[in-house]
Amino acid sequence: MTETETLFSEFKKEYGFPLDPEQSEACKTVDGKILLLAVPGSGKTTVMIARLGYMTRVCGISPRSILAITYSVAGTKEMQKRYQRAFGSCDIEFRTINGFCATMINRYEKVKGRKAFELIEKDESVSSILRTVMNELGIFPTENDLREVKTAITYCKNSMLDDGEIEKEIKLEGKNFAEIYRAYEAYKRDRRLMDYDDQLVYGYTILKNHPEVNAVYADRFKYVCVDEAQDTSRLQHEIIKLLVNKSGNVFMVGDEDQSIYGFRAAYPKALLDFKETYPDAKILTISNNYRSTKSIVSAADSFIKQNTERISCGKTMKTDNGDGVAPVKVKLSDLRLLPDYIRRVSAEKSDGTTACLFRLNESMLPIIDMLNEKEIPFRVRGGDGLFFTSSTVTDVINILNFASDPYDSELWKKIYYKLPLGVTKAENERAIAYNFGENMLPIPDYLSTAVFLNDKKRARAKRIWEELQRINSSDTYEAIRSIFFSLGYNNKRADKVSEITKRNTLFALAYRHRSRSDFYQRLRELEGEIKRGAVANDGLILSTIHSAKGLEFDRVILCDCKNGVLPSVPMKSNLKDSEKAEREEDRRLFYVGMTRAKSMLEIVTWDSEFGALTSGFEFPDDVFEPRKTRNSGAKTAQNGIFTRRKASKNGTFLTEKDEMFLEELMQVGVTLKHKTFGNGKIIYLNGSFAEIKFDRYPVSKTLDLRTCVMNKLITPKG
Repeated sequence: MTETETLFSEFKKEYGFPLDPEQSEACKTVDGKILLLAVPGSGKTTVMIARLGYMTRVCGISPRSILAITYSVAGTKEMQKRYQRAFGSCDIEFRTINGFCATMINRYEKVKGRKAFELIEKDESVSSILRTVMNELGIFPTENDLREVKTAITYCKNSMLDDGEIEKEIKLEGKNFAEIYRAYEAYKRDRRLMDYDDQLVYGYTILKNHPEVNAVYADRFKYVCVDEAQDTSRLQHEIIKLLVNKSGNVFMVGDEDQSIYGFRAAYPKALLDFKETYPDAKILTISNNYRSTKSIVSAADSFIKQNTERISCGKTMKTDNGDGVAPVKVKLSDLRLLPDYIRRVSAEKSDGTTACLFRLNESMLPIIDMLNEKEIPFRVRGGDGLFFTSSTVTDVINILNFASDPYDSELWKKIYYKLPLGVTKAENERAIAYNFGENMLPIPDYLSTAVFLNDKKRARAKRIWEELQRINSSDTYEAIRSIFFSLGYNNKRADKVSEITKRNTLFALAYRHRSRSDFYQRLRELEGEIKRGAVANDGLILSTIHSAKGLEFDRVILCDCKNGVLPSVPMKSNLKDSEKAEREEDRRLFYVGMTRAKSMLEIVTWDSEFGALTSGFEFPDDVFEPRKTRNSGAKTAQNGIFTRRKASKNGTFLTEKDEMFLEELMQVGVTLKHKTFGNGKIIYLNGSFAEIKFDRYPVSKTLDLRTCVMNKLITPKG
């Protein structure tokens, strides 16, 4: 054993680091440009802490000469705590990249004798400035609009886009982003303000253009360690490159397979190009997953290898853990059954943690609604209230309200151009001006007879007026379905991925709260609960996949993985480069979700969404039936993980007695009694979906008999 090996062995024993050979190699490799690729659950933070301790306690490197860059403030605090627990004190500088840039800006102030711009510290202040700027441009943004613009601004600056690239590449539906961006920058410049993205831009500029300031930090920080390198932006990588140019000592830890913040300008290409940027670099791997069972690791590794944008170093995730339970595909007959499935999961006795993971925040709302109603404890990570102020939700509520008061011209002005009318703004204003007095008609009714419109537009107005009357006489669930499927509502400003989810969320909430008053009240209650963050200290965990990154749970249920959502871009042969990049990130996001699971992984799919057939489940199919197997028609998958589980017959939860009653119901002409709608007769059947004419309603309703029986909503008429 060499002296180095002896010293390292003593170091591990003294400080209690049970490192495997790959981890040990990473710790002992101190000098030069090093990229450490760390698979999920491989103990990368432990390796970073151990390596920093080895550098200071064994190699004699001054702690003052080490800069450890973390991705977030929370990450900084956690690393400091872990280092202090291991070595008794924290003598190394842990910083976010923004924190480091702030110190450089302060140094620049002293060296140049100039006062830097004032930092806008609160996100609410940025939103207020953007609202002011957009109002001056004649735009009145929702909270969703503001978030969209802020995300785009962050993307532009961190991607180092110039004015021409911003004009060409950044497109926001219904907005001239380049104009908003210029106005926002001018507002800050005139008032000598900077935001957190500017802080990075100024830090980079100082390092690049002021060698006297650069020298201070290059001479001090001879070793730079970077955590979560896959989530670091192009601008941040350039800052790091300038900082380590003199010493040549940089240690980056990351995993290109876990880069899921492309919308924030994460730049995994920097890892792919690491050897081009630093020609004498070393690439190391830690590939043993200590978190998950062999079945989960094998499934996740096979899945992510379908991506092409990966570092070609032979990285394969492995584990010494036991086989465990194979990943499970839970197939429901309809999406509306998901809350009930989650309820049953929460009722199962378990000593470990269970997390339901989603791509989008709004997907959690129907589950939260159900858990609240049943008084089941739960926790939420990554929730926000933006769903409630989104244009889609606002439009639907405006349409419902207008249907009950079709004379309200202010409401009509907000919705008419989102309906298939083809009426111009001038024609609409003319109709409102002419339609008044004792003979005033509902506005679309007036448009259906307006002499200044052509026959086609009058016919459209007539159809829309008839549909609005049906909407007004229907319960909230049927009314919202009509808005999307019959009325022809189209929110062109909405992103397709979130639009699908928002629509299904509205369906799910309206399905449980049928009256207008109950539905509106529940929306208000849920919005308040989400904003307050009212959650229990234990129980089921609901989270977006992004918010769950870095965490682990005993049991993971992936709930949002359908075509159009995850993945957002459908598989086709002629994908654009931007679509290819989006698909690769979608696959990484799914992979991150899979690898949060320690012992149980479930992926939920469904046959239909509130009666409409789904468009498919590509990523779940890739896990349970890999392409070469699926295409050959075989029913077994790679690694023996193909399995399906149905909670009971046909994917629902019915007792034998319920099943017998359901069979009796499923005939045209059968009369029944519904708990909410009263007496009715089945007039049409499509599988378990029945069109029922209820005595007290002029328009028939379509219900899922299986769901109704399961929830004790239907009894025989008698």
